[in-house]
Amino acid sequence: MVTAAVIAGLLIWTPWNSASGTPGDQASPSTLASSQDPARIAEASLREAAEALDSAQAVSYEGGFTDSDGKAADFALQTTHAGWSRGTLKSGTHTIRLLTAGENRLMKADKAYWKAQDYSDTTVSHFSGHWVDSAVELPDIGDLTTPLAPANLAALMRDAANRGHVTPGTETTLDGTRAQRLYTPEGRYYITVSAPHTLVRVESAASSSSSSSSSDSTGPLALPDGTDATVTELTGAGRSGFTSAYKKDLGALTSAVDPDISFSTTGKPRFSPCGNFSCTAKFSLQNLVYDPLGTASGDPVHAVITIDVKLDGHKVKTCVFHRTMKANGKVSLSCRATYSASRYSDHTVRGLPDAWARAVSDSELKKLKADFADGAAGTGGTGASA
Repeated sequence: MVTAAVIAGLLIWTPWNSASGTPGDQASPSTLASSQDPARIAEASLREAAEALDSAQAVSYEGGFTDSDGKAADFALQTTHAGWSRGTLKSGTHTIRLLTAGENRLMKADKAYWKAQDYSDTTVSHFSGHWVDSAVELPDIGDLTTPLAPANLAALMRDAANRGHVTPGTETTLDGTRAQRLYTPEGRYYITVSAPHTLVRVESAASSSSSSSSSDSTGPLALPDGTDATVTELTGAGRSGFTSAYKKDLGALTSAVDPDISFSTTGKPRFSPCGNFSCTAKFSLQNLVYDPLGTASGDPVHAVITIDVKLDGHKVKTCVFHRTMKANGKVSLSCRATYSASRYSDHTVRGLPDAWARAVSDSELKKLKADFADGAAGTGGTGASA
């Protein structure tokens, strides 16, 4: 309404805002239309959720995706802002543990899984219960974990909002929380209806390869095909639990195995000197780096070698060696065993060498622990060295 008064012949009037009942300028029709445009509101909600995700130091995902064989697979993943993650992947009847640290992609499975892959008994014993570089068995682990790093996913959401590629959908309820579906070319995002707006579920588009971001090598990575997962920020006890578990996994990388490197003996083994009270077994071993594409870097091989010495079938000595070798290089070792054997009968002494290569060297592991502790992994710093 408009009020007016005449003072000394001068008419003074004041417009009142009909919505608020307070004086002020009337909003222009274009401003009102923009603020009430569902698409603009959806873009703002998605952008706000992206900022919240980008500020999270650790996030948990639970759901499924489509693996490289086109099969649906369930996964659970906890990850830092930068994508250092730990989790599980369901493969048939087997549950495989996952770990990413820096550029390392590792997996851990039980004996039954490795036997089902037709590995030799010796290889099964090396792999079973240990972290193994996933390049041979599960080369696409990074295709799952890297796009789901909060930093990447937030960039994907922000990119869609900035391009104006957001279509608002219907509301639904997820675990008691009202959320609105927001559709983009890259996928569907479920954003809480109530402020502050946060992401609670994500689904990939029908084909990630068709998304605008995935075709842009400078833009964020597209979601893995078939992704359908809940999203939860880890805070308080949840984040502390993740940090402690991740540090423990890092510590176990001292026995992580590189499956691309095998070993064999060269030349003839020697047992000298050898008698009724001691025997020295001598072997030469060579490592072989599997490199069908000729892309190996030639980095040193960090070998863990054991030699078991047996007297009449009974183990009397185990020698353990840690050697840094050249790629496809050789090393000579000896193991001396002491015992007491009768002089009045014949005896058999055998030497059994075995070797495997470490996937993570001591120096690299030290750096990974330091990076995780000081926040380079996107944790915001854990405050203590692992």
